[in-house]
Amino acid sequence: MDLQRYSSLFTRSKEQDRQTAFAHFHPSIDQLTQVQDYDSPFLAIAEKTLEGRDAWYFTQPKFENRYRNKPPKLRNYLQYTFSRLRDLETREPGSYFVVSDDQSWACFNSGLQDKRSADLFCIFERYRNSGVSTTPVSDWVYKGTETARSPVFRQHFGTRLPKLAWYSNDSRDYVFDTSYSLDTSIFDHMFDRAKERSGFPMDASDESVRNYLRGALENLIPKIRRNYKTAIPVYYIEEKRMQLLLPFHSSNSSDISCFLVERDDPNRSYQIKTILDMDQAYFSARLITRPDKEWLNP
Repeated sequence: MDLQRYSSLFTRSKEQDRQTAFAHFHPSIDQLTQVQDYDSPFLAIAEKTLEGRDAWYFTQPKFENRYRNKPPKLRNYLQYTFSRLRDLETREPGSYFVVSDDQSWACFNSGLQDKRSADLFCIFERYRNSGVSTTPVSDWVYKGTETARSPVFRQHFGTRLPKLAWYSNDSRDYVFDTSYSLDTSIFDHMFDRAKERSGFPMDASDESVRNYLRGALENLIPKIRRNYKTAIPVYYIEEKRMQLLLPFHSSNSSDISCFLVERDDPNRSYQIKTILDMDQAYFSARLITRPDKEWLNP
């Protein structure tokens, strides 16, 4: 299976070439209005998960309103998981995507579990062109999410189970080393982003932004020493590497933003890569773990 030509699990915009999406997710159709609901396949997955449907929505209106497609957390989680599995499959073919003997069905481990804590596998059937339409389509069609004990799964894949996605074998990637320092002289290149994502008005002076963020950084290491879970391990999908999220209160004190940092062993320090909004932080963190509600509950 040549996975590298797929840029996404599902079509993410009307402009995207359908053949660059791994699978088509059929919408449900309202019998009265004939309106297609493209969110329905993802809602069905959310309903099956251990967390339940509501856990995959944002609770704050400013984040909920930002995303047209629902549920946004689940959509992003599935897309990021697919991207990682695609990369792992190229290293170890046949391990992370299992194909049926007749090559007509495929599946992968979603990393999610059902309410009985059984792994959920996304199942796809190869698209069969009837010859009527010449419009480019995805190679696979989503057929549901099943556990390994379901008759549908056993019919097509028997006892062959695709591996779960992993993100790092280095234990140091998961815990902040408090003997390392934090580089605080990095804000000159991110003032606009800091203002936008840290609750500052755009007319705030560079000096006020710098002083606030340096103060936030100085308070972080003592917090991490008291509670190591303050630093959240993430797999930052854009850079394909493990990093850490360090949460801090935004300047308006009502929201939380996160420094995204990367360990620099030669200099025994952590380099700040960027600042993320709470929703962006959740998307990166959810791949590794369910973020602690103490600080990340958008």
